[in-house]
Amino acid sequence: MEAAVTTARTRLRRRRLPVTRAMLAPAGASIALGAIAAGCLLVVLASVHGRSFLAPTLHRTHPGWMTWPFGDLWSRHRPDRQTLQTGLLVALVGMTACYLLALWLAPRVRLAVVGGLVALTYVILFLSPPLLLTDVFNYVEYSRMGAIHGINPYTHIPAMGMRHDPVWKISNWHHLRSPYGPAFTLMTYALAPLGVAGAYWGYKALLLGVSLACAWLVVLIARRLGRSPGRAVVLVMLNPLVLIYGAGGQHMDPFNLVFLLAAIYLGLTYREAIGSAAVAAAAAVKASAAALVPVAVAGTHRRRQSLVGFAVGAALLGATVLVAFGPHLPAVRAQSRLVTPYSIPNVLGWLAGQGGETAAVRSVCHAILALAVVACTVWAWRTRDMIAPLGWLTLATVVTLGWDMPWYLLWLLPFVAFVRGRAFRIASVVVALWLTLQWLPMSSRAAHALGLSPGGHVWKQNKEYIHSLLH
Repeated sequence: MEAAVTTARTRLRRRRLPVTRAMLAPAGASIALGAIAAGCLLVVLASVHGRSFLAPTLHRTHPGWMTWPFGDLWSRHRPDRQTLQTGLLVALVGMTACYLLALWLAPRVRLAVVGGLVALTYVILFLSPPLLLTDVFNYVEYSRMGAIHGINPYTHIPAMGMRHDPVWKISNWHHLRSPYGPAFTLMTYALAPLGVAGAYWGYKALLLGVSLACAWLVVLIARRLGRSPGRAVVLVMLNPLVLIYGAGGQHMDPFNLVFLLAAIYLGLTYREAIGSAAVAAAAAVKASAAALVPVAVAGTHRRRQSLVGFAVGAALLGATVLVAFGPHLPAVRAQSRLVTPYSIPNVLGWLAGQGGETAAVRSVCHAILALAVVACTVWAWRTRDMIAPLGWLTLATVVTLGWDMPWYLLWLLPFVAFVRGRAFRIASVVVALWLTLQWLPMSSRAAHALGLSPGGHVWKQNKEYIHSLLH
């Protein structure tokens, strides 16, 4: 009798255990996703409170239209820089732990829950002032140069005619011609008549819509490839570095990514002509995407349709850009001479005894990238597959950049979600880890304490180069 009761209890426990696990996994993932959103909210609230490195634009001005709706929701006590840096470090580390947990559990959560929490996170960052950098006001500045003042941003620098414009005090690219793609600049022209505040909020609304469109395309591509759509969208959209530095900084990279993702999805669904036209649009939005064009076109199934679509798209965009700006390219070459201290080329140049990224190191990196374009194009042509070659080429692009930024991870993450192959994932994780470590608060101080200081001359070198452009 006792044996029968024990057996019955054991069977009951075995029946209950899977149910418990099935309930805990979605709850754990939802809590992790909610914690990422909460971490973003805490950073936003801290940035709105005082003039700190979290929102450098607020050093120069503190208008209500930039701090709405969180302007009065924080304590009047202003924490010092050390406290804020420590808090940001804790927030990023905690969000990263939640990010990894959410990645593990995401396939067991309903996609609607994941999508809702992703949208909530991006809405919070939509309401944020620009975090950590001020690039959004450079977009506004270049748009006002052309639309309001009639100055071509691809032939003139802002310092030549924008000193009395209201956006001058809150922008910082005063001595460089526009490095942004002409299609992107034309889009911002439409916002310029709204004034600085109107253009700022109009741009952010467009960015929010485009970011959510990227999430939707990630889901569609993941389903097409047989991957977990929930895990893919978490991987691409909720990386803490991309959230705080990219979405929080309101950077324009999703405008480029949405066209690239559209091209991939259209290629997978045998609509190559429209997909290749989307690749042309991606290159017109951000010049660095031009390297991806031959791979995306060569990796389609029906190359004739792909070539025709690209040719038509490039011709239409080229004619529009020529009329608007003339035969002038974005100032990418000028910007490529700038260096961040812990970019891979600068560190390799330092380890090689060159002191950092010299002209020789830069030339080697350019040669490596050119070889990668050729190799990946041949690979895509032979296999009629664009995803894996695009992934490796994007990885090569990030590795060879002397001026790397934390939100550049957004270029790479979709391919981590889509590309099969351990070698690519390991290499991508190493690069993502390097970017994360170098952009954590106080990381340069820790590296200097360990004797790793490849960036001692970098900022001086950048200033000298920018000064040389004026003459």
